[in-house]
Amino acid sequence: MLTALRVCVPRVPLATSKPFLITSSRFYNTRRQGFRRRTNKNFVDDRYDKNEVRFQKETLAKLVHVQNNETEVTLDQLKEENVIDKMLHKSIDRMGFPNLTPVQQKTIKPTIMNNENDIIARAKTGTGKTFAFLIPIFQHLINTKLDSQYMVKSIIITPTRDLALQIEDEAKKLYKNNYGLKKFQCVSLIGGTNLNESIRRMKKLRPNIIIATPGRLIDVLNRYGNEFFRFVDFKVLDEADRLLEIGFKEDLREISNILNEISERDENHIRTMLFSATLDENVQNLSNDIMNKEKCLFIDTIDKNEPEAHEKIDQSMVLSDHFAHNIYAAANHIQSRLSQDSEMKDNYKAILFTPTVKFTKFITGVLYDKLHSKYRDLPIIEFHGQIDQKKRTRLVEQFKRLKSGILICTDVGARGMDFPDVKEVLQIGVPSELSNYIHRIGRTARSGKDGISTLFISKYELSFLDRLQKLKKIEIKNVHKFKPDENNCDIEIDDRSMESFEESIISLISFYRSCIREYHFNSRDLLPQIAGTYGILTKEPEKKMPLRDGFMLERLGLKRNPIANQMFDIKERSHGRYDDDRSYNSNNRSRYRSNHNNRDRSSSRSNFSESFDRRKSYERRPY
Repeated sequence: MLTALRVCVPRVPLATSKPFLITSSRFYNTRRQGFRRRTNKNFVDDRYDKNEVRFQKETLAKLVHVQNNETEVTLDQLKEENVIDKMLHKSIDRMGFPNLTPVQQKTIKPTIMNNENDIIARAKTGTGKTFAFLIPIFQHLINTKLDSQYMVKSIIITPTRDLALQIEDEAKKLYKNNYGLKKFQCVSLIGGTNLNESIRRMKKLRPNIIIATPGRLIDVLNRYGNEFFRFVDFKVLDEADRLLEIGFKEDLREISNILNEISERDENHIRTMLFSATLDENVQNLSNDIMNKEKCLFIDTIDKNEPEAHEKIDQSMVLSDHFAHNIYAAANHIQSRLSQDSEMKDNYKAILFTPTVKFTKFITGVLYDKLHSKYRDLPIIEFHGQIDQKKRTRLVEQFKRLKSGILICTDVGARGMDFPDVKEVLQIGVPSELSNYIHRIGRTARSGKDGISTLFISKYELSFLDRLQKLKKIEIKNVHKFKPDENNCDIEIDDRSMESFEESIISLISFYRSCIREYHFNSRDLLPQIAGTYGILTKEPEKKMPLRDGFMLERLGLKRNPIANQMFDIKERSHGRYDDDRSYNSNNRSRYRSNHNNRDRSSSRSNFSESFDRRKSYERRPY
């Protein structure tokens, strides 16, 4: 009942709030006409950015749309027009920028010239967004270099630690290429690192730029806010849609409130720049909360008639009859790429995305066993969120330096990570969200180069492609069929890798169960064939995977599902033990009931509590 009330009662903005930047039309329809039902044919499903005319019509805030530039904007032109300083121009030129990307052309000049307005920009992944906000930040520091020069003036908030470290590297390149910019130091504040060490760096360097993840930034603001952050006048939210997906909405509000509260600037609002690949309802609500300027610049760098994926990526798909064949197909695809010619072998740099951490670990071992004997010099790198931050940072730097190699990772490497010269992006199975498909393939075709993307899926996952075409306007036309035979199905599972193999299958079943509603999968067909991967890869197609953990079906949500018997070799249980461990006849059951009734009541409660806690501890174990 409480949940229903919460959904139906509209949010009323505080009296002190200023007009929004972007606001959901359903909010106003609720106030004036009652809640508009989702079945209404005129209702737009939170994708106002798909239709710019309707988006502008239903936005009540004062919104300035930046006109697209008909002519190309160059760095030299920005210098001649005094938009950017000569020092900044020289530093960018030394970095070897051939020209500005379309995103940079559309955002840099309006951001610098309209220095009183908030900015919200929509841009595809892999289009140069980082320098689209770094260049205006450095220009702002140059313009205000005599004002509070030893305090933090700009904050960049990112969803992941790896993205924060990457932005820090790019910022350092800017100020290291020109002596006049070296006074504008930057420091990253991220989780998984020593907080005291970060504070020591801040006290030593007195940085003007902070690049941070939300949780660590709140910790530092609460402890050292008055010491470092009293003169912040520019903050950037990079990958805002991802920040909200992870669940940082309340953290972003808290950060905004703390900065406004401790600020010693004359204005009661810190200028904000928000970058996002999508402008859904969540991003709109965030804009309402933290971007309260009366006038904002909306910069849309995406043509509404274009697909959301990068146009320089050649997308193809390998279709198989079974999920297990996806593994065979991917391994053989990589081997065929490496065997084409010596030039490809020495320059083949690829990223292979997988759905889960445990499957990433398993595939890394499979590819190493298959390729290492022939390609000993080819690095195969495992990368996922369970690796500690220091090692992940080393792996990122290692893969950036490599000319050839394969990075096998989860979606932790899908957003914001800029790896140079990636030739191909490979994907086994589907991503957790449609948008992650776009971010995954965006790791190739960067900096104006061409790239290749190859997706390996089974026929039971084809509804994913329907959703991709309907919602993201992406159609994969190059389709190849994988035909298994003795020569291309040579992966063997030995006793050493059996436990990792079984855990990866469990994790895949859990993952695909979570995607059934998102992609309209048929669970009765899909889940049994994923479980059937066990029999195919062990060369015993009829063999089912034994279920060793009694509570596994409950954790997978399959305890009362009849397809569980098709998927696993399940032993019947009685009184919490397997039948082959102990059998109970009628006399045993009678004695059990008699003894149980004679127990002390408090002892019974204690035993039940201990058993229940033990059961909960099993349920918390990550799979």
